[in-house]
Amino acid sequence: MYRRRSSRGPIGLKIGLGIAAILLLWMALRSGASLFTSEDKSEAAALVQEFYKDEQVGDYGSAWELFHPLMQERFSKPEYIQKRAHITMQDYGVATFQFSLGEPKLLAGWKMSSEAAELQGVYEIIVTQKFHSPYGNFELIQPCYVVNSTGKWRLLWSYQDKVEEAAE
Repeated sequence: MYRRRSSRGPIGLKIGLGIAAILLLWMALRSGASLFTSEDKSEAAALVQEFYKDEQVGDYGSAWELFHPLMQERFSKPEYIQKRAHITMQDYGVATFQFSLGEPKLLAGWKMSSEAAELQGVYEIIVTQKFHSPYGNFELIQPCYVVNSTGKWRLLWSYQDKVEEAAE
């Protein structure tokens, strides 16, 4: 007896292999993209960590260097060093502080102020500074924003009008 082979067998196999290949490619691309995002997240957090470590030891000049150019336009380096040291040491009455970072959160688009251009690929990281002062212990909680600017991660703070309105 002669058995006739079904012509659908090889075609079905080819379709199945094609679907499997597409699925594997899709999974590889998604994993690869999340690896890059994970690396960006780590680099953004490392920059914020470095910024506050510099400030923690009173090296406000090195901290200023980590600002985004938009922030450096807001404060000259000597002005920043003087005012930041004044706030910490004279106003708060402390020599240093402890700090902790929240988990970096990728934002679709973000603006430093209503007049500033929108930035893409910005990470928001909540920083909590803990002070032990003659006036009691207190925490300062501030969202920080980090973006890759000309190949280097740089820090920004928000000057959005919405925050000012909420404070009133």
